[in-house]
Amino acid sequence: MANPQLESFLVQAKADPALLQRLQACPNLDAVAALGLGLGYSFSDVDLVRHQAEATLRLGEEDLAAVAAGVQLQGHIWLINIVWA
Repeated sequence: MANPQLESFLVQAKADPALLQRLQACPNLDAVAALGLGLGYSFSDVDLVRHQAEATLRLGEEDLAAVAAGVQLQGHIWLINIVWA
């Protein structure tokens, strides 16, 4: 289940170019959660991972293929980079 605080934060970020720029400059999910906390939102890095996973599961086959190919989808705030270790 999605965190309503995170959902509100993401709505605000999509509507505020300056906040979106700050969000995109975050080096990791902990920094995103800290940014949100500084603005009065309470969510964790785990909430962010869960949100992205749920959003990914809602994508259709064509969009999933695009994501797998590295295409940035319209409407998504951040990208996931796969690091092979």
